[in-house]
Amino acid sequence: MSKTSEITRIELLKQLKSNVNSFVFSPSESKLKAVNTSMAQLAELLSSVEIPKESAKKAKSAKKPKASKKAVRSPRRASDAGLELAQAKTATANKVGKVTKTKVVHAITEGDAQPFEPRKEVVVVEPKARKKAQMKVTLLPGESPEEAMARHRSAELERIRIEAEALIADGCPTSDDFPF
Repeated sequence: MSKTSEITRIELLKQLKSNVNSFVFSPSESKLKAVNTSMAQLAELLSSVEIPKESAKKAKSAKKPKASKKAVRSPRRASDAGLELAQAKTATANKVGKVTKTKVVHAITEGDAQPFEPRKEVVVVEPKARKKAQMKVTLLPGESPEEAMARHRSAELERIRIEAEALIADGCPTSDDFPF
């Protein structure tokens, strides 16, 4: 395509754009006529362009290009969310064995994990397992399933507390055992 035809094409497209915008924002008969004229000129320009014929060689070489192996850079970890993600990945990656669904929590409070704070993994109870546990709890007369689960949890916590106290009592020396 020669430079003069490229310039006329650019000028034609600019004029068409100007005419269309002008017509859309304040329609009138004269502006509609200008748009139609510009479109006719564009159609004439398109019909005058010669389309090259495809050769058999080009048709065969139209295969998908192979993806090049470029080094993929990971995004910067500047934000708190990015730091959190990076820390969570490094602290919990490369576990071998049976796959269990876990989440990363704060090591002390067991709340949401914070960047640069101690963390640990906690096994997430699957909804089906939770439902099975609910089915094992017996309902007292007039008790809702939620109340029964709360009663069951408090009983479980009480059992754990009693076990812990027994372990402490077995392992701790009394004041009679001190030599001074």
